[in-house]
Amino acid sequence: MKALIISDIHANICALEAIWEQEKDSDIVYCAGDLVDCGPFPKETIAWMDAHRAVCVKGNHDQAAIAAWKKTRQPFFDGAGEGKRSWLEWNAAQLSEEEIAFLEQLPEKHVFEMDGIRYSMQHSYNGYATIESRHQFEQFWTEQTGDRMGAEQDRPRRLLFGHTHYQAVHWLGDRELWLNPGSCSYRANRYRGERFVPDEPDKAAQYMTITDGLIRFKRVPYNRRELLSAAMGGRLGEEYTEQAYLFFG
Repeated sequence: MKALIISDIHANICALEAIWEQEKDSDIVYCAGDLVDCGPFPKETIAWMDAHRAVCVKGNHDQAAIAAWKKTRQPFFDGAGEGKRSWLEWNAAQLSEEEIAFLEQLPEKHVFEMDGIRYSMQHSYNGYATIESRHQFEQFWTEQTGDRMGAEQDRPRRLLFGHTHYQAVHWLGDRELWLNPGSCSYRANRYRGERFVPDEPDKAAQYMTITDGLIRFKRVPYNRRELLSAAMGGRLGEEYTEQAYLFFG
């Protein structure tokens, strides 16, 4: 069986379609959250997930979009001046009640089995922290799955996360792994001084496949022009316009 593992799409349908072009032979799609925000195409992203029957969990940006949409049932910033709104406000303005309902029904976690391996998928662990010890793994696994402490030690177990935007695999034991497919969209960014600076220059879409238990981390370049063009027409504030150039320029 082949599974496509993605996370942190951030309303980037262009990256999503480029990945699918490479991995359309996948039997199932798992998404570790953050379908929307920080990109121009939230409607298209939600429609893609629905059409491909992707198994998704809710990310912090998905929850933020829900909360923003509920603050007002009217489109954001009607009559506002140019260059005033954030990614979140723009995304919320585009989404319908049905699309918000789609985000709302996403669970916080999803436990499943594939090829004899037990998985627990959730968006994040503790902010941007990682699980550093076997004891932390056991505690978190029990919280997420309901398995008794140590009950599944003889079976391979893998925790799937998103959120950090870093591709990673951490071995906590012979059969305990912590996995992150990276971000389909932009790289992790940090404030340095007063500016947003990417931690790595590569702008390819990141993802992971698991085929018969074998993990492969992958990246695919894609055309970002449509994303940048859409962002420039989105009446974003100066900070978010700068981010658009960093993400998609």
